[in-house]
Amino acid sequence: MRDTLESIPSRSRRSLLFVPADRPERVSKATNLTTDVVILEMEDGVSPENKIEARENARNLLVELDFGYRETAVRINRISNKYGLSDMLAIADWPCKPDLIILPKVESAAEVQLYDELMSSCDISSQLLILIESSRGILNAPKIASACKRIAGITFGIVDLAAELGCGLSWEVMAKRRSALVDAAGFAGVPVYDAPDINLKDIEGFRDECARGRSFGFSGKLCIHPSQLETVNEAFSPTEKEITQALKVVKAAEKNGGGALVIDGRMVDAPVIKSARQVVLMAKQIGRSQESES
Repeated sequence: MRDTLESIPSRSRRSLLFVPADRPERVSKATNLTTDVVILEMEDGVSPENKIEARENARNLLVELDFGYRETAVRINRISNKYGLSDMLAIADWPCKPDLIILPKVESAAEVQLYDELMSSCDISSQLLILIESSRGILNAPKIASACKRIAGITFGIVDLAAELGCGLSWEVMAKRRSALVDAAGFAGVPVYDAPDINLKDIEGFRDECARGRSFGFSGKLCIHPSQLETVNEAFSPTEKEITQALKVVKAAEKNGGGALVIDGRMVDAPVIKSARQVVLMAKQIGRSQESES
């Protein structure tokens, strides 16, 4: 379990957009989109015959493109097959490393630790985002999320998991699995990101899913299409009312010098103050801070 200070993310990741690395023109367009993270996809979204091309493209695109404020991520192939091992060895020689490496289909803490050791020996400083896509991974999620200090968050693949379980993709069916991941992330002190929604036509349903995800404790959501970004960013950003209240709490806590206090008739103690600080930090990161206006 991490120290409480380390549980606060260094930056906000509301939206994480998958873009196939074998389609460089799409990656280029993503540098002008409102996603917080651009994920260069080299795994399931790329056919076997295009794996090598996707890897070479990812290497070149990280060098050539200006991603601005956006973090970069690469979803590699699993290290248990030839593509995954080649991905890791190639990244070791890339002149520009991604901010995040996404590990697919993770099922154990030992698997994460293997990557961590390999990355350290290859002098790869990227952080890890863990993708859990099986019932075994869900059951081992607390240990997986705590496997190493390099972990920047966990998320899950809803389609693979549903295929394994033979169940549907609805919120009600997957609620228990979502809760398991949120609990595991909370124990480890890392952010957790909700699974992507593959239904691009049900806009209202998607908006509702995002709202539910935030209320569950997710920090953001994986996206598979640019049309999802606006909804995701809005859902996982604090509202003006939340920012105002959080700023009031933070300032009152600083003035009080510690301990519990009462604000607007409501008892405010350490956990509430911590949450308020996270809201204020996120507001700064997304350019919606009210401090200069107060």
